[in-house]
Amino acid sequence: MEPGPGAPGSPAKHPEARPEVSESEAAAQTASPSREAANDLPPSSSSPSGLSSRPPTASLGAGRPPLCQAGWGGMAAGTFLEAGLARVLFYPTLLYTLFRGKVPGRARRDWYHRIDPTVLLGALPLRSMTRRLVQDENVRGVITMNEEYETRFLCNSSKEWKNVGVEQLRLSTVDMTGVPTLADLQKGVRFALKYQSLGQCVYVHCKAGRSRSATMVAAYLIQVYNWSPEEAVRAITKIRSHIHIRSGQLEVLKEFHKEITAGAAKKETYHTSQT
Repeated sequence: MEPGPGAPGSPAKHPEARPEVSESEAAAQTASPSREAANDLPPSSSSPSGLSSRPPTASLGAGRPPLCQAGWGGMAAGTFLEAGLARVLFYPTLLYTLFRGKVPGRARRDWYHRIDPTVLLGALPLRSMTRRLVQDENVRGVITMNEEYETRFLCNSSKEWKNVGVEQLRLSTVDMTGVPTLADLQKGVRFALKYQSLGQCVYVHCKAGRSRSATMVAAYLIQVYNWSPEEAVRAITKIRSHIHIRSGQLEVLKEFHKEITAGAAKKETYHTSQT
């Protein structure tokens, strides 16, 4: 599939976009453990996929036999263990991401990439990157797929973004096993389209710009270019080759695509009936 005019395919990479961590940011890495982890493990690593990031509610087990209730309890315990592991691995894997951003040669990974004229996909927007993103990249919106603890020490707060003329939309998604909800994908795409209409740019990120944020960008491409989930993922991969969309994330992209297709069909039916 070759992107059409104005579509992704010829983005400007930013080899200079390899952020330095300030002394205050480096010190923060010794703070409480956090959780965007497996996204940045080396390629040979494996991580759980396709599991819900939300434990089942109490009502789900109500009235069920004791064995069923025990099963739900086991699922909830597993979810909490995975989330806890992500917290523990957050800073070690962030250091790995920083290392891959500095290492010379083919192993180096750019911190972010421009996907199309509106959207940039990348890793954590460290405070040291603020001027570059705002002045050089015309970023006026930031979609944060991280939970709050992941950005607390190293990134601008919502207020700090606002002070430099940038609006932040946080769509918290658990690392490792987290899958953005359909509602969050819809909300994030609407946010990006708002800035597209203004001729401004949006920076979409998680910790490493590989999984959660790549899922959001794929939804945006599905909406804007009428692509299938697979086409959207391939287009991103051509630009940012180290993205990793897990099976659960691909499934929610298929749901999103189904919603878009159904909506377009309804509009077509309405217009046909009016003529």
